[in-house]
Amino acid sequence: MRREAVIGLIGGLVITSIYVMAAQQIFETPTTQLEFWSLVTSLACVWLCRTENVLANPVGIIAVVLTGIYFLGIALPGQGWLQIGFYVPVQFVGWWAWCRGGAGGTELNVTRLSLSWWVVAVVGAIGAWAACWIWFQWLYGPLEWMAWDTSIVAASITAQLLMTAKKLECWLWWQVPVNLSAIALYAATGAWAFAFLYIVYLVNATSGFLLWRRTLGAV
Repeated sequence: MRREAVIGLIGGLVITSIYVMAAQQIFETPTTQLEFWSLVTSLACVWLCRTENVLANPVGIIAVVLTGIYFLGIALPGQGWLQIGFYVPVQFVGWWAWCRGGAGGTELNVTRLSLSWWVVAVVGAIGAWAACWIWFQWLYGPLEWMAWDTSIVAASITAQLLMTAKKLECWLWWQVPVNLSAIALYAATGAWAFAFLYIVYLVNATSGFLLWRRTLGAV
């Protein structure tokens, strides 16, 4: 377990360092310390999620706090409060669920989402999008990227809840309505470090889906 955490952190440092050098030399885009450590801890967290390692949650708490502060600073309040207001508490819930959420208080296993729960997930995501859009419009007024920003918030909430429950389909939600959409949004707003991060997330989500499906098949 600890070995996987060390691998994740080292991998995060290596990948982030490669990005920083490329961003500086090729695109002349500086990377702040806040961006740097947000990337490192976020990459370590998704690696640990992919391998079903419960240390993903404490590492994830650090990552989402740093990332939330960054997004609030570049006028993406939906992304910022998603990190701090939702991901922080849900990391604690996920920590407990992965360790004790299975039968008899055992480790939680990967399962599939039933058709009825697919419907609940889609309807819930649409409802969350509408609620977030109205709420953030009220808090911040009309912002250029508000509809797009809040659509990613709603999809991320859905994906994270499914991941907390260890549903295989969480990776499908991470792939398209979250990662692909976020890559485009961050590129459009100049948040290049996070556009890069979500490209890595997209690759990881594909790998995570295949790995969890293999785990499910072995049960």
